[in-house]
Amino acid sequence: MRYLIEHETILDYPSSIREHHIELRLAPRTDGHQKVHSCVIETEPAAELSSYSDYFGNRVDYFSVIPPHNRLVTRLRSEVETFKENPFSFESVPKGEEQEWLAKAVRNSPPMNDFVLHRSLLTPSVLKLAEPFETQVPKRDKEQPLLDFLLELLAWVPTVMEYRTGSTEVHGSLETALAQKGGVCQDFAHLFITIARSYGIPARYVMGYLDPGISQDGDMLTTHAWAEALVPGAGWVGFDATHNLLTNDHYVAVAVGRDSYDAAPQRGSFKGVSSGEQPTVTVTMQEQ
Repeated sequence: MRYLIEHETILDYPSSIREHHIELRLAPRTDGHQKVHSCVIETEPAAELSSYSDYFGNRVDYFSVIPPHNRLVTRLRSEVETFKENPFSFESVPKGEEQEWLAKAVRNSPPMNDFVLHRSLLTPSVLKLAEPFETQVPKRDKEQPLLDFLLELLAWVPTVMEYRTGSTEVHGSLETALAQKGGVCQDFAHLFITIARSYGIPARYVMGYLDPGISQDGDMLTTHAWAEALVPGAGWVGFDATHNLLTNDHYVAVAVGRDSYDAAPQRGSFKGVSSGEQPTVTVTMQEQ
């Protein structure tokens, strides 16, 4: 698939702010499953952008607006080609060798431990999830192929949370979403990651875009979020718990991290007396 993606974020402030420093994680990733053909980022007020690759391999564009201003606009226009038509297309590892395959993958890449050991309010220890679940958390049988367990987990997450637009805050705690039995795509991804890590499975958070023809919950108007788990023989496989789907060429990945803090599309700091209004975000994703 080939997509044209346009992403605009508008920040308005009731009084002037200054010395505004911004980081953007908006440029789609280039990896074995997708290729970026073009990517242009513009700002108002106009600013000179620089970029670097962060710890997780995400492209980060950063800039500063020093003079006083009441509005900041960032615009992304990118054309991306995706290749992962069938997420089940890989040579599986015999189930008796899966654990060693995972252990070797972590040994060969020590930073992989971040996706196993990391705990936060967004991906806490399962022992802190006091909310009783109406259905039992899937149990991992070591005789069961790992992908089968992860598919059970994928189907389980929507049974304990209902998708509700705007029901939780950005980077809100997972416990809050579970207590109200509802959340947004970030919460679904965080719950999947939390349970997967509790079994020693490397799992990471992904922020990106989903073809609006697939989405059923309104996420096509902003960014989408899902989880990836390391599957023996396949590498990173995407699990979209919001839709109970494995990710394929209808998904465009932008940034990955331990949780949504690491993959925020935009963050910044400034000097001023007001924090401003909630950002206005407009996203379009058109198949080319």
